[in-house]
Amino acid sequence: MEVEIVDLGMFGEGVANLDGKIILVPNALLNEIVDIEITNDYGNYAKGKLLKIIKKSDIRRDEPCKFSSCGGCALMHMDYDYQLIFKQNLIKKTLKKIANIDNEPQRTIPSDKQFNFRNKISFSAQNTLFGMKENHSNNVIDITNCLLATDKQNKIFNLFKSYCLNNNLLGYDTKTKTGVIKNLVIKDFPNGTLVAVVSNKALDLNDFYKILSKQHKNVGLFNIINKRKDSVVLSGEAKHIAGLKELHLNEFGFEFPIDIFAFHQTNNYIQNKIYSKILDLISADDIIINGFSGAGVLSAIMSKKSRVIGVEIDHSAHASAERLKKINKIENLTNICGDFNKVYKKLIKTYPEHSLVLDPSKKGLGKIICDINRAKSIIYLSCNPIALAKDLRELIKYYIIDNVIPFDMFPNTTSVETLVILKRRNK
Repeated sequence: MEVEIVDLGMFGEGVANLDGKIILVPNALLNEIVDIEITNDYGNYAKGKLLKIIKKSDIRRDEPCKFSSCGGCALMHMDYDYQLIFKQNLIKKTLKKIANIDNEPQRTIPSDKQFNFRNKISFSAQNTLFGMKENHSNNVIDITNCLLATDKQNKIFNLFKSYCLNNNLLGYDTKTKTGVIKNLVIKDFPNGTLVAVVSNKALDLNDFYKILSKQHKNVGLFNIINKRKDSVVLSGEAKHIAGLKELHLNEFGFEFPIDIFAFHQTNNYIQNKIYSKILDLISADDIIINGFSGAGVLSAIMSKKSRVIGVEIDHSAHASAERLKKINKIENLTNICGDFNKVYKKLIKTYPEHSLVLDPSKKGLGKIICDINRAKSIIYLSCNPIALAKDLRELIKYYIIDNVIPFDMFPNTTSVETLVILKRRNK
């Protein structure tokens, strides 16, 4: 059947209206007329499969990636300039729908690179397949190249894939009912590369390191034994095989150690844009409580200007933050290991005059949202527009939204990083 695409959904799918029913059509773009087949009817809406483009949109581009069924890059067929508009509109519509907020976000800050920008990437294995997971599925698509990865990451991936095939490491383990190889994680920075083979049992990877180190300099190899049944990748015992044990980055005048488990924003360029903006926003005479502070990178950067208290529940991340503080001899930074929901209630008694910088997980702030009503200002960094909107719905009872700034941390995907600046309402 023939339909016109009148809008775009949250995941970049085309939206059509057929006799009052919403039809979601993946890979269709705004203002296109397309021939579709209804694949799922849910009563009040349906999903359709794109069969043919009858009228092509001006914002459509030829997809540079041939692995179109991979679940990562839902916007690969969309012109990059319009991707920025899409993400700006996504934030606007989500805030309006969930929280009835009418603030106009700024235009999305673009990445300097559309491709080859990831400093960390994880490839998945499933039986003899090795690549990326299929859209809305745990099934793995066998690929040879990812356009978001660096050239070095792609070369190492194909090198390891060949090694696995030659040594019968890919396949089904009847005891664990999974493949022996689960993932290959590669962290690639200008001064070195860390590679982790994630498997459900310990592996002898010394021969692979010999091959790897001959072709690539400044590399470190690890084997992570992960027996979890969920989708968490970097978990379990890590065995250092050979080479580098960690990397050291120099940013904002600090030395940041990066190990195989450490969290680091995926896009260096956008990360530094965000952190520079936050540094500009905070006041030199203010006390900053940094909730969900992770490995302490942002806390350390803010300590260049303000007194900072970082709070992080994960013991490993807290240990990394303490090490970072020690290496750089930072004096006006305190790292606390604990649940922010509990720690913050004590901190506000000690520091009644403070500002908040928050960077929670995809789940958002959680129960603490009810107690955040005394800070002078809040800077909220979010990777999930829905969780952000739900939190802002509560925060606007006490705060006025001063600015909403989307950053394109993940080009060609529907993911967007959003920085929201809130000011305390007059009592």
